[in-house]
Amino acid sequence: MLSSKRKGFFFEASEFSYYGATATGFEPPLTVQEFVLLPRTEEQQFRSILDGMSSGSGKRRMIQGNCTVYPESRFICRSSIDTKKLKDPTYLSENLRTEFQVDPDRHAVHILHPDMGTELNLDSNFGKNILYCGGEAKELSSIQDTLVDMGIYPRSIEIGSISCLGGLIDYLRWKNITTPILSVEIQGEFSNVFIVSRKGLLLAKKVEHGINSMIPRLQKELGLEDEEAAKKLLFSQTLDFEDIGTRLLRKLMHELQASTGFFEVQTGVSVGLCFTPIIPEGFGWITEALLESLGVSPLDIDLIGWLENQGIQLTDEVASKVNGNRDFRFFTSIGTYTSGDSNEDSN
Repeated sequence: MLSSKRKGFFFEASEFSYYGATATGFEPPLTVQEFVLLPRTEEQQFRSILDGMSSGSGKRRMIQGNCTVYPESRFICRSSIDTKKLKDPTYLSENLRTEFQVDPDRHAVHILHPDMGTELNLDSNFGKNILYCGGEAKELSSIQDTLVDMGIYPRSIEIGSISCLGGLIDYLRWKNITTPILSVEIQGEFSNVFIVSRKGLLLAKKVEHGINSMIPRLQKELGLEDEEAAKKLLFSQTLDFEDIGTRLLRKLMHELQASTGFFEVQTGVSVGLCFTPIIPEGFGWITEALLESLGVSPLDIDLIGWLENQGIQLTDEVASKVNGNRDFRFFTSIGTYTSGDSNEDSN
C-alpha cells in the first residue's frame, strides 16, 4: 500500500499494468519506500490506493508525480539526415512524413540524440543520426486527462519506451556488456523492435504483430468456434504453449529475424542477447520461444546492483517485492543518464 507521507511519487501506465512507488525524493540519490504493481484489470483498486494517498477533508487533493506512459500511437524512429538541408524549415517535417509516414501536424514530435536520449540541439555538432519520438497529440492529451481524473497531477509525462531504452543503454555500460541487445516491446496490436548497445540506439522498428495477432491463429490451430473463445483461452494461462507457441509467433519471429539479420549484415556485428521489457503477465513463454528461435541468450537484469549504481536504494520490503527483468522498465523512469564514454565506433 502506498502512503501519502512521501516526497516523491512515480507512476507508470502501460497496456497491461499499473506501477506506483513512493520515494524520499524525485531525483537520485533517493530511497524507494513503497512499491505496488497491479494488472490493468484492477484499475479500481489502484484508484482506491490513490484516493487513500490524497484523502482529506474538503476539495480533493492531487498527488504530484512523475508519470511514464505507453501510448498506442507512440513512435521512435532513427534517421540519418542531411545536415546541409537543416536550413530549410520544412526539411525535418517532410523527412518524418515521407520516411516514416508520421504526420507532424497530428503528432507531438521531439527530436533526440540517438546516443543520449536527450533533446537535440540542431545547431550542435551531433553527426548525422537523430531520433524522432512522440505520439498523436489527441491521444497524449487524453492520457493527461486520465491522469488528472485518477488524482495524479503530472510533474512530468514521459513515453516509457524512451526512459527504458536510456536505462538499458546505461545498464549495458555499467555491466560492460559489449554485444548488441534486441529489446522487444510486445503490445496487443503491435510490437516495437529495438537494437541497442553501449553507444546508443542502433535500430528502431514498429511491426504490426502483437498479442492479438495470435488469436485467429490459435482459433485455427485448435478448431475453436470463434475468435472470442480463442482470446479467452489465450489469456487463461491454462494452455501448454510448448508446442503451439512457436506457430502462434511465426509472423513476429519472421519480423525479428529479418530485423536482426539486416542489422548484422549492415554492421558485421551479431546480436547476442534479448530482453522483453513489456509483456503481459503469464506470457513468459513468448520470451522463451523468441530466445530459441533467434538463437540468443536472455539478458538477466541485476536490478538491485544497477539501482545502487544510480544512487537509488530500496527498503527491505520493496526489495522483496521486485523482479529484475519484470520491473526494470519502471525503475528506469527514476534513474538519470548521461552519454558516457565508449570505445565503439559510431554507425
